[in-house]
Amino acid sequence: IVAVRNAAAALDYHPLIIAKLERASAVRNLDAILQSADGIMVARGDLGVEIPIEEIAIQQKTMIRRANRFGKPVITATHMLESMIHNPRPTRAEATDVANAILDGTDCIMLSGETAIGDHPALAVAMMARIAAVTEAQRVADEAIESVMTEETNHRDLSLEDRTALSVYHTARELDPTIIFTPTVSGATARRLARFKLATRIVAFSVNETTCQKLHFSYGIEPVHVAESPALWDSYARTWCRRNGLTEGLALLTEGTSQVRSGGTTRISILYL
Repeated sequence: IVAVRNAAAALDYHPLIIAKLERASAVRNLDAILQSADGIMVARGDLGVEIPIEEIAIQQKTMIRRANRFGKPVITATHMLESMIHNPRPTRAEATDVANAILDGTDCIMLSGETAIGDHPALAVAMMARIAAVTEAQRVADEAIESVMTEETNHRDLSLEDRTALSVYHTARELDPTIIFTPTVSGATARRLARFKLATRIVAFSVNETTCQKLHFSYGIEPVHVAESPALWDSYARTWCRRNGLTEGLALLTEGTSQVRSGGTTRISILYL
């Protein structure tokens, strides 16, 4: 991972590097991989060959929980709706599997053979979307944050982005905002917000198109590219709300000392719409 990142950087290219976890050694070195990669893919099919099949569910939950802790997007993949390669409907066990991955805290759920070689690719996508929509609506926010909070409250060396994300979470729970805005260059604060799986709409403004592309992998984040950083983000956010029909309630806005250079978020503002 480090070699790929350095080689890409030498060409002035900064890709999103997703580590596909499919070997037992990846399980043993999970934290080191999460520190180096931009996200992970839990490849249950390949992993099931490397480790005892009865351990797959536990390892999946562990990987998702650790990725959430690191604020890195996690993709759960392979054998999600496998029977839909040939059948128009999944089994009940498959539907439950997809829902459980979402409840565990995954950012993305992925189809493979169902859409690559399957007889019903559109039906498979529609079915997965329906399962996701129903499951997300029932998820309890406290459950999504519980493990993260347990670990973080015992550590004093949190990054600025971690502290900001926690503050936004608590403020959102208290005030129930209509929307959350997080202008960003690197996407760091937005990614940390994503792990809390808030039901509130989160819009990440960025002048960096690459950052916008990368943020599509983070749960609940709606990246919006802006041509240039405005002088006042609060005015820009209010105007954006009016143009998009948001005229009631309040909004939260995270701001840093600079939204042109990557440097961390330092303030949360409350905007009345």
